[in-house]
Amino acid sequence: MKLHLKLGAILIGLVVLLAIWLPNIIIEQALAKGDGSTIGGVLVKNLEDEAIEVALQEAINVWQDTPITLEGAGVTTSLDPNLLVFDVASSVAEYRSLTNKPWFAFWEGKRTVHIPLHVVEDNQLKQQLESMGVWETETTLNAVISQASYLNKHNIEATVADTTSMEAERLALSIEQIPTNALGVLALVNTLNDTIIAPNEPFSLLNALGEKFEEANSEGLNFVASLIYHTALQTEFEILERHSQEKKIEYLQQGLDAAVNRVINKDLQFINNGNQPSKLKLMIENDALKVELLAQSKEKDITVRVSKDKIIQPRIITRYSKDLAIGQEEVIQNGEEGVRVEVYRSILENGSTREELVSRDYYAPINKIVVQSSRQPAVSAGVSTANDTDLQLDLDGDGLADSPAQPLNKTANNSSPTNTGESSSATTPATTNDPEIVYGYYDKGGNFVQTSP
Repeated sequence: MKLHLKLGAILIGLVVLLAIWLPNIIIEQALAKGDGSTIGGVLVKNLEDEAIEVALQEAINVWQDTPITLEGAGVTTSLDPNLLVFDVASSVAEYRSLTNKPWFAFWEGKRTVHIPLHVVEDNQLKQQLESMGVWETETTLNAVISQASYLNKHNIEATVADTTSMEAERLALSIEQIPTNALGVLALVNTLNDTIIAPNEPFSLLNALGEKFEEANSEGLNFVASLIYHTALQTEFEILERHSQEKKIEYLQQGLDAAVNRVINKDLQFINNGNQPSKLKLMIENDALKVELLAQSKEKDITVRVSKDKIIQPRIITRYSKDLAIGQEEVIQNGEEGVRVEVYRSILENGSTREELVSRDYYAPINKIVVQSSRQPAVSAGVSTANDTDLQLDLDGDGLADSPAQPLNKTANNSSPTNTGESSSATTPATTNDPEIVYGYYDKGGNFVQTSP
């Protein structure tokens, strides 16, 4: 009987000990991960509180040297990590509360814990996320704080909000038939469709296309870039970078085109200066590309005006050939006038209109090339050829007259321009409201060099 009582007492004692030990063992196993305790990913094993605070602050300073990059729904923005406030003292206090052993657990070893830093966001950071208009503010902010609390990576995926409300109003529209030589347009459309243009965030076409840039030829890229540029012109977006194709195109007026080229770093960039995000929509309908910019509301009416500032007349380039009969000539290239255009944007707001100059572009003329016969008629005895421009000699055998002839056609005032193997076509005086008609060209510095017809 006594033996049974002793055994019972022993069993009861074991149960009591297990009741005390087991919870502590479970807690210790849950906390003991890794070889040493960390706070925010910083190893603090065997450090005193003051040393821990110094180590944490040094790691925080290094982490805050790199901006935070947020991406989502085709929108990328940069956040200042200094807008996050790190409470180092509270973090150390939590670490001590978890690692200090209670008096009754004298048998336990030193606990290993891994805890986050205490982080508090600044109101400015929250306002910046709210201004994007395309992300869920709270969930995105929590993701930022979570990464910061462990001094983790700086690239964070934002939580995208429902953007259907952005399609309530159309801000701008451009529709043009796709040129037959424009290849890869569909691939570009699929990549760019539904891109969000967030307020105060630059849009770069090259960045938006990424590797898809290589799936289209130059004509396809320039076509899509031109329609996006033409659409952006119809809004208050500020054009940061745009390059002209420098030639007449079939689908838009001169001055409304754009060219991009990754190799030589030609990009199309603009920034949404408004207070609301916009959505870029691209769609192919009946072999035409439709580009729209949509937003929740349309606050201003904007129109685009193209003005021809100067019309540059082509010159006539004369070449000579012995293969043509005497007096015969052939036109091997028709001339086409060049033009300098100015693009203006008019913004109507609250009953008042303001107009701004957006760009000024020069499109060089295409000169007319004429081939004339270099053969000379036979000279009769006793006939002087000193002043006969059709009977000049080619003594050096280069197929050209030894002395350049004067052009046969005269200008409006009947004076003959000096000929250097090239002659210019006639000009028509411009009226007061018409663009100025001139002869000349623009040099590489963008300066117009005017010549006499």
